[in-house]
Amino acid sequence: MWEMTPGTATDVEVDEVFVVLSGSATLTFGDGEQVVLGPGSVVRLRAGEHTTWAVRETIRKIYVA
Repeated sequence: MWEMTPGTATDVEVDEVFVVLSGSATLTFGDGEQVVLGPGSVVRLRAGEHTTWAVRETIRKIYVA
C-alpha cells in the first residue's frame, strides 16, 4: 500500500498496476496526458515514465510492481 498527502511530487516510475482506494489526485505523464484519480481508478505505469502527482485529498493506492 502507498499513501501521499496533499501536494505535488514528481517521480520516475517502475512497471506497476495500481488501484486507488481513497482520495483524489491528478496524475500527469511526461507526454502531457492527464488522468484524474479517485476511488476505484485502475492505472498501469511503465518503467521509466516521468510523472507528476498533484494530490488534492490524501490518496491511498494498492499496487503490484
